[in-house]
Amino acid sequence: MSETESFCRVDCKDFDDFVEKCKELLKEKGEKRSLVFRGQKRAASNEVGKWKWLLCTSFERACERFGVNSEKRVELERNMIREFQRRLHLYMTHIPDEILTDEWLSLMQHYGAPTRLLDFTYSPYVAAYFAFECAKPNSNVAVWAIDATWCKEQLEASNKCLAEHYSSYGKRREGKEFDVIFRAHQPQKLVLAVNPFRRNERLAYQKGVFLCPGDVTVGFMENLSSFGNPDGQVTQYSIPTGENGNFRNNALKELERMNINRTTLFPGLDGFAQSFSVRIITDESIIPTG
Repeated sequence: MSETESFCRVDCKDFDDFVEKCKELLKEKGEKRSLVFRGQKRAASNEVGKWKWLLCTSFERACERFGVNSEKRVELERNMIREFQRRLHLYMTHIPDEILTDEWLSLMQHYGAPTRLLDFTYSPYVAAYFAFECAKPNSNVAVWAIDATWCKEQLEASNKCLAEHYSSYGKRREGKEFDVIFRAHQPQKLVLAVNPFRRNERLAYQKGVFLCPGDVTVGFMENLSSFGNPDGQVTQYSIPTGENGNFRNNALKELERMNINRTTLFPGLDGFAQSFSVRIITDESIIPTG
């Protein structure tokens, strides 16, 4: 199955239409399914014969930008983690145990290092905020919805041994189990939800979770497509920003009424300062009236 056949696209008329469609999806799936969401400022599209804005990790983008071939990517990731581990003590006092690879990757992701982790959230509203926040007028944003329970079921059907390790990791968050699944000598193409035992503030406030590919020698979408896509388990909701960005602005105002903004999603001065870029249109107290 090709990368672009591994998801289905659902076109929405506006943010309200997305909310209704998302409610239908959540109702259809039921409480026993774990759905995760990711917002992106552009919907995936085929431009001049090449797909853009598919799901892609920061590690994948960095390797493509600097021409790192697939054979060198496993060693590159290993060396990056090792170098981060060697120098972290220069910047902070709390140092994770060396064997907790998921915590090290989470820290690296938090501070902007390229990693194999891809940020998702359990909240479709938080995902929508990240989609609309920096979107341009007359474009389409994307909110991706993936059934993480389905990913686990696909692993159970294809590799029972790894599925047992993943089940053990989910219960104990042990580093050795993570490494067996994601850093094996012969990497397995897969995508699974992971969350380290110690969560940083942003993960907590954003209801965050990571999706992690099993094989860094290929892209995230190729890992995901190894599971197939029966019954639309991977969906991209495409939402227009509207002429002059009016749909985008209305969506951000509605999300502000839900108290979803940079200040609440990024605790601290950074989040507060960055919030003004959107408060320009959502906060009546600073909008000029003359």
